[in-house]
Amino acid sequence: MSVYSAGAAVSPDIISFFKALGVEIQLFYGCTELAIVSLPRKGEIRPETSGRIVPWAEVKLSEEGEILVKTRYTFSGYHKNPEATRERFRENWYCTGDFGYIDEGHLICIDRMEDLKELAGGYKFSPQFIEIRLRFCPYIKDCLVIGGEDKEFVSVLINIDLNSVGKWADNHRIPYTTFTDLSQKLEVIDLIKEEITKINRILPESSRIKKFINMYKEFDPDEAEMTRTRKLRRAYVEERFSDLITACYGDKEEIMVSVPITYRDGRKATIESIVRVTDVYH
Repeated sequence: MSVYSAGAAVSPDIISFFKALGVEIQLFYGCTELAIVSLPRKGEIRPETSGRIVPWAEVKLSEEGEILVKTRYTFSGYHKNPEATRERFRENWYCTGDFGYIDEGHLICIDRMEDLKELAGGYKFSPQFIEIRLRFCPYIKDCLVIGGEDKEFVSVLINIDLNSVGKWADNHRIPYTTFTDLSQKLEVIDLIKEEITKINRILPESSRIKKFINMYKEFDPDEAEMTRTRKLRRAYVEERFSDLITACYGDKEEIMVSVPITYRDGRKATIESIVRVTDVYH
């Protein structure tokens, strides 16, 4: 039995779960104007891709990485809007507006071109694509992907999942006291590094995460870092933790931070803690 899905990423764990039940979830790529463009064949299910190009279509990438398509089922045009129709074509190739690449014949759609950010070298990347896949990891509760025109590479601030990482640490007899202590354990950093390495394998080389920091605290709605529906306030978080972001693009392997704590009786204090900056490739 097969189930077809498109439009958004599906967790690899969900795909593996249904596959164990004998149901293959096949992620495909297409749009109203073109019908189906790529589809996984049986036995070739890869959670990060939309499968191989179908026989009736051709796909190539523009210099900017936009997915361009020719297919025998291309639409004839937008109703009473010839100008919009012309804008969608480039030398008879339909411009999808999607950013992606092809890996071993499999099409990987990453994000809308308009939602990409640009690095200093001119390379574009999708923060949303990377963040979604990092959140699929059972050891990562949340994350903030960093990059921009003034930055040479992509980095990320990671919120570990206290419950799952704490259980992992218990199983491996790794003692810890607080969230801060657990997040900076070398074994936990290596655990997160392994998960980031997995994500890097499905990213274009220019978009791969080079450095990361395990946050010493969780992002908190009560501190205006998130909305009540747990959406990150990106601009605010980048400003508040600018020292950590700066560290990701410097030469230091660790920095000292002040960590505010609240005791059960309501008393508040500040402690100092070392936060490690990890290079994924070292």
